[in-house]
Amino acid sequence: MFKEVTVYRVSGLSSAAALGEEISKESFAPCLATQQKSAGWVPPRDEHGSLVESVGGHWIARFAIETKPVPGDAVRRKVQQAVAEIEKTSGRKPGKKELRDLRDDALLELLPQAFPRRAEVPVWIDPTAGLLVIGTAAQGKADEIVTSLVRSVGQGFAINLLQTKTSPQAAMAAWLADDEGEALPDAFDIGRECELKGSGDEPAVVKFTRHELATDEVRQHIAEGKLPTKVAMGWAGRVGFTLTQALQLKKITLADGVLEGRDKDEDRFDADVAISTGELRPLIADLIEALGGELSAAPGEESGAEA
Repeated sequence: MFKEVTVYRVSGLSSAAALGEEISKESFAPCLATQQKSAGWVPPRDEHGSLVESVGGHWIARFAIETKPVPGDAVRRKVQQAVAEIEKTSGRKPGKKELRDLRDDALLELLPQAFPRRAEVPVWIDPTAGLLVIGTAAQGKADEIVTSLVRSVGQGFAINLLQTKTSPQAAMAAWLADDEGEALPDAFDIGRECELKGSGDEPAVVKFTRHELATDEVRQHIAEGKLPTKVAMGWAGRVGFTLTQALQLKKITLADGVLEGRDKDEDRFDADVAISTGELRPLIADLIEALGGELSAAPGEESGAEA
């Protein structure tokens, strides 16, 4: 269900049913003929179901983003044809404002011919733990979903990006630099992929793929000042993932033994939710602890959005 996630702290939500009613104000509708983008909430289980499903106390929603991309070359050709016609009939060259108008007209003319592309992002709220987990590592998409929630839910709702006392980058650097293997908490292990980046205007970037990372070579790069932007990791032998410097989890994979525990007679949606949340909830808790615990915002310095 989740291949990558961005994690937030959330408060002020009363119930799954109430949340479903509130976000229905921003339900998804497909792009109109001349509309370039549309976004909104869709039922996570089936087409005619609730906008928020509750499974084992976990709330699941889904946010759809539909775009109609128009190739830039097609727009330019349309504009060039229009410019050529203006020059032929009037003997003048269009100015900057007229060129912008011509580009807008060309885009509107081509949009009905464009094929829509839809991306759907799973959203998980753990009301007991106060977590909002958005199934994307693309910050633009995550921001769009957060903005929709803030607009929909109303007063009393607060959301903040999860922050830890030790930054992921500092922690990853310490884990990679440790030649004794004692810095990394027992629940985690280092995988075989990482990216290290230097400083300056044109920073050096070193990537390791399918490579042992507990080596003098990697430690030397760290000693020279290169810092990890992402590191492949494992948790409890059950989940593999890549941790980024922005505290996002990418390339999430579940071990085969985890999936074998699924009841074949259980509803597929319920089973996927139960397995995903059952693994990610303790993983996130252990990760927060591994990063020194959560950083609480000082009074008046809350770093998120509040309706």
